[in-house]
Amino acid sequence: MSLPNLKLISAGAGSGKTYRLTQELSALLTEGKVKPAGIIATTFTKRAAAELRERVRVKLLREGMSAEANELKNALIGTVHGLGVKLLKRFAFEAGVSPQVDIIADQDHQRLFNLSMASAISVDDIEQIEALCDRLSLSKDGEVYDWRKDVLRLVDVLRGNNFSSADIQNSKEKSWASLAEYLPSVDDGLSLEQYTNRAKIVLTETIAALKNNEADGTKATLSTISNLNRLSFTLKRGEQLPWEEYAKLSGIVKKVGAKSRELVDSLVELGERHVSLPDFQDDIRSYIGYMFDFADQAIQEYDSYKKARGRIDYTDMEVLVLDLLANPMVQETLKEELDLLIVDEFQDTSPIQLALFLKLSRLAKQSIWVGDPKQSIYGFRGAEPRLMKAVMDATGPIKPENIQRQSWRSREDIVHACNAIFVKGFPEIDEEAVVLDPVRTRSGGKFGKPAEGQELAQTSAIRHWHFNLEGKGRYAKAWFHDVTAKAIGEMLANPPMILPKDGTEERRLIPSDIAVLFRSNRDAEAFAGALANQGISAAIARTGLLATAEATLILACLKYLLNSSDSLSVAEILLFGSRLPLAEIVERRLDFLENEQQEKVGPKWGDEHGILEKLRQLREETNDYSTNELINILLERLDLRRTMVAWGEGVQRLGNVDELRRLAVEYEDQCHRAHRAASLPGYLLYLDSLQRGDADSQGAGERPEAVNILTYHRSKGLEWPAVIAMQLDQSPREDVWGMSVVPEQEHVDLDAPLAGRWIKYWVKPYGRTKSGVPWLEAIDESPWKEQAVAEEAAEETRLLYVGLTRARDYLILPTAKPGAPWLDRVFARGGGTVPVLDPNSTDAPFDWKDHEVTKFLKTWTEPRNIPGAEAQLLATQFIVPSRPGRLRFEPQGPDQAWLLDRYAEVKSSEGSSYFTPPDIDPEVNERIYGSAIDAFLKGDYPTLPSEIRRERAADMLKAYLPTTPVPVEYLLDHSTAFKNTLTAPSGVRHGVALTATVGGRQVRITADWLIFTKEVITFYRTVNVTRKVFEEQHDQRALFYAEAALLKEVCQQHYGTEAVLGSIHLPLAGKLYGVVG
Repeated sequence: MSLPNLKLISAGAGSGKTYRLTQELSALLTEGKVKPAGIIATTFTKRAAAELRERVRVKLLREGMSAEANELKNALIGTVHGLGVKLLKRFAFEAGVSPQVDIIADQDHQRLFNLSMASAISVDDIEQIEALCDRLSLSKDGEVYDWRKDVLRLVDVLRGNNFSSADIQNSKEKSWASLAEYLPSVDDGLSLEQYTNRAKIVLTETIAALKNNEADGTKATLSTISNLNRLSFTLKRGEQLPWEEYAKLSGIVKKVGAKSRELVDSLVELGERHVSLPDFQDDIRSYIGYMFDFADQAIQEYDSYKKARGRIDYTDMEVLVLDLLANPMVQETLKEELDLLIVDEFQDTSPIQLALFLKLSRLAKQSIWVGDPKQSIYGFRGAEPRLMKAVMDATGPIKPENIQRQSWRSREDIVHACNAIFVKGFPEIDEEAVVLDPVRTRSGGKFGKPAEGQELAQTSAIRHWHFNLEGKGRYAKAWFHDVTAKAIGEMLANPPMILPKDGTEERRLIPSDIAVLFRSNRDAEAFAGALANQGISAAIARTGLLATAEATLILACLKYLLNSSDSLSVAEILLFGSRLPLAEIVERRLDFLENEQQEKVGPKWGDEHGILEKLRQLREETNDYSTNELINILLERLDLRRTMVAWGEGVQRLGNVDELRRLAVEYEDQCHRAHRAASLPGYLLYLDSLQRGDADSQGAGERPEAVNILTYHRSKGLEWPAVIAMQLDQSPREDVWGMSVVPEQEHVDLDAPLAGRWIKYWVKPYGRTKSGVPWLEAIDESPWKEQAVAEEAAEETRLLYVGLTRARDYLILPTAKPGAPWLDRVFARGGGTVPVLDPNSTDAPFDWKDHEVTKFLKTWTEPRNIPGAEAQLLATQFIVPSRPGRLRFEPQGPDQAWLLDRYAEVKSSEGSSYFTPPDIDPEVNERIYGSAIDAFLKGDYPTLPSEIRRERAADMLKAYLPTTPVPVEYLLDHSTAFKNTLTAPSGVRHGVALTATVGGRQVRITADWLIFTKEVITFYRTVNVTRKVFEEQHDQRALFYAEAALLKEVCQQHYGTEAVLGSIHLPLAGKLYGVVG
């Protein structure tokens, strides 16, 4: 497959990749060679997409091309997932999907897949696989092996390579066949029972012989006897030994003294024969088969789940888009419209994404792929450098003008040192694609860059810290962490000069300018503890959010709102919220339990504390609040942030609080996507599931006073003034076991890059035992091992390249006694002389061409126990000195207490009857009947024809009382009598809303009836209660009087007259009660 329209741009670390992309895209738009609507640009992250779009837009505006800048919104610039969704929506009919693509969010994918896997795998199969884990020594020391993680990893690889069920079965068969080549032939005449019986006899005889051998009393032999006794007892109990134990027997001759070696020959022979057992080989084949079968079943079950609900995930989306691009109509449409395809970070694409980009490149008029093969470090996510190399080979050598040659990031010492190291480290890559020319030099001048200040210029950018252990013996990893943390503290006490990114003035180094890089998250978290011991804050994304004091306090408050009888939550609130000593809390709790046992009446435990009183008030107010709202109101009402900051590490604690709030929103979004109700108990269960899965990540807590700690992988794309490259003594991970993608042919077919490949999965049946077994040693000499070593060497070289090129001003290389084997291995790939770092000399092989690079060397000799240092707590700034709490504002409208107080002296007359209502059926609801009377009175006119009045009354009764009939005459007679009270009016209005300011309150009140005469205005205020209720419930009646008095005062204001009379109207009683006062 030729790719004549594809331009590859090689952009090394810090060489201005985004700038080059901006220039390329802007130039094509400016020259009119592409239209904004004809651009597809994919980036690795949404942030990178937004940056690219904005940079191009600004560039176009500077060129005076405002129309093109505005049209840039029509370009498809985003991640590959965003691009795929837009293509599916546009070609939904051709793809056979709904235009409203319902994609399963990443947060939900794993949970839903786990449910699918759980329903696909039977209980019997689970029992079988867990028994295999025991026999193959995958489960060790009582810890059950999590084989499900292996299935999930296998599923990710299978789906990421678009493997069908047939491909999965083919991989299963080839995996076993490829491993079986190194196993001896099966001895069909030897059963497991026979072998076990023979083992019992040989163990018994050997133990006796060793015990009777008085010539050998060595510690090694005595230890071996003890171990053999354990194995013998296990077999005598009828239990089966793991295969690892038999493998160890084959090398037991090294575990006994010289005078006992002849006595263990039978055990050695026994151990060597286990490999020929049918049961042994069946266990290996069965485990491999189960892995592939489970993966296939889980994928099918997950597909069924998604199809039943009309949903897809992002891997489905990539497959659908890949199939879509094979559609002739879609191809024709895109050929006409697609002017330019841009692929950023091409080295990090997965195989299926690469296939997708290749198809789009054939449809686009031009394609630009930008990246750096030296930074392809995401193999664990599916990226395959082999496929990317095939694309580069197909396009021919990268043209010199398409290689970014300047390093805009790092000082010249760092650039030259990296040139010297990685020209050796990447012998397979042309030198011109590795070497960079520094823009930042001591003398300045390049591209207008100023010269470095005197202090900065006199300091080498390469620093070698070497630590010696005081005394004899080997050092522990924790010691190395401690001494490195101490060295960081010393550097911060006398900080060197740096030049901030995009800055023009140099300044002193501060903690947040430092990044410490590790190979694993576990080591990174351990180093955070070492920094803390030296009084230095650390910014690190780590787990354990729910174990922090701030999370404990917030969750205790939430649980108390849920259940005020939760005594543990009360204790946590008192401990963290009220700062009571733990001993006092326990003592008070015991006193309370004693009183409760004696049935003494008293307040609930903890009621006397103000924070619990506030929580009780919140319980009454927040019944319908969401979890996110609950957390926010707790933080505000209880001023919890100030409480937490007082514990120290304020920024970190506030970051953890924000993480809890983010998780609340994420939980609610998850419920929304799943169409289920979110609740506080559900949120607490959601957090518990995160904690059990070690997924309760804390906030990173990035702040000026904190040193950044992260992994090499996570550092990609970032930069810092000072980078400390840890774990340079790391051993290679040359593991032939596990899973890998195996090509069936040497060359990649770019027309079908996913074809001709299978997945090799090998399980090691001996746990931690790596040698001493002939067939394992044969594998170590095999082409598989050779390939694994080569791939690991290339992978760790790329990872080290990423790590070392993060540094702007200082690259710090810490070592101890073993030196830097990782760096040595990389340098030796191209024939470099090792060791690279000599702890006794400032010389290093970092010179490049005619540029001499001298490292700054500093050594320490430290005791095993490193003394700690106190942390300097910094004040956290708040907007106000103290929280005012919830402020009380006087109500703007009338409330009940105000009404009763203002109109306490108001009374009513005895009341006059204008109509005596007839008795009605006891089944009739009186309140509803009263409402019917009131509504009819407002709509009835006695002057209307009787037929119309009767029809309206019947309709009214039917609407209000459909099941309990009331005679129509009752309403008609009632209305006639009521209208007679409105005699000689000059005007009658009903339902009049009036507003006024009374006693400083804004009042809006309705007059049910207003009767205007020349002398006076009369109002009626309707109260829908019976005469009995009105006259007997004094409190309620007082409120009715007060409301009527308020209406009178409002009428006087509104109409500007004191001549206002009012009455309370009881329709159910047919009475009017005059308001006096």
